[in-house]
Amino acid sequence: MDQIYRKTLTTRHFDLDWNRHVTSRTYEKFAYDARCEVLKEFGFSIESMLNNSVIISPNSSYVRFLNQQFVNSEILVETEVFTLPNLSLLWKQVMTVKDGKKVCEIESISTLFKDGSILSIENIPKIENRTQHQFSIHPKPIQQNTIEHDYYIPYSDMNCFWILPADAVWKVFEEGRFLFFKEIVDFQLIKATDSTTFFMGGEIQIYHQPNPGSHIKLYSWIESFEKIRFYFRQDMIDGNGKLIASMKDEQLFVSLTNSRPKRAPSAFFEKIERFIE
Repeated sequence: MDQIYRKTLTTRHFDLDWNRHVTSRTYEKFAYDARCEVLKEFGFSIESMLNNSVIISPNSSYVRFLNQQFVNSEILVETEVFTLPNLSLLWKQVMTVKDGKKVCEIESISTLFKDGSILSIENIPKIENRTQHQFSIHPKPIQQNTIEHDYYIPYSDMNCFWILPADAVWKVFEEGRFLFFKEIVDFQLIKATDSTTFFMGGEIQIYHQPNPGSHIKLYSWIESFEKIRFYFRQDMIDGNGKLIASMKDEQLFVSLTNSRPKRAPSAFFEKIERFIE
């Protein structure tokens, strides 16, 4: 039987975002905290990793948000970990609240490095027959229906390993969504139509670690559009034109006043139509 590791964390007032619920990045931070506790069980505490020049680097994330939360929610994080054939670690994590309802599911891959070489943890079981998420992101050549924004990656987003953790990469893509909507849709439309969008889940792939202190470009577009949701795509490109990360996220239209799903306002569709793939 696979080992399940459990840790309980509590949401706080400063976890609330502009949509008045716990921000997506809080769940990734909770998941990261739980992953670090599991690594400690295998002899790789944060202290020992720092003392022995070992770093844990994020590779990908697949996330589903199932039940929005407010402040002071006790969330149980259940974690399983497996070794992939390339020696990276696959993490399967489920977050629930007291009544047993699922709040969030995150499947992520990370790699431990020591002096540039991948480090294997002998006692972590191999993946074998367990299912693994298959990513649907496809890189896209720059076209007319893609919008471009410049972004500076601050040094202050580095973690203790001097790299960007997964939640900091999520933050870059979150900023990209704001930049797209501010330029193309106009935030005033949110109040005028009583409509906002909730981040329901998505895929993030990190091909190369973004460099803190560097300038990158974010290319954004709509991959597909349905009656009450759309799929938003972004690619992160470094100064040399290299693709360093991609994101595809599902956005659900909801009423701003009652947080219930609603049909996309026609005014919104008219503004973004030319950016649909």
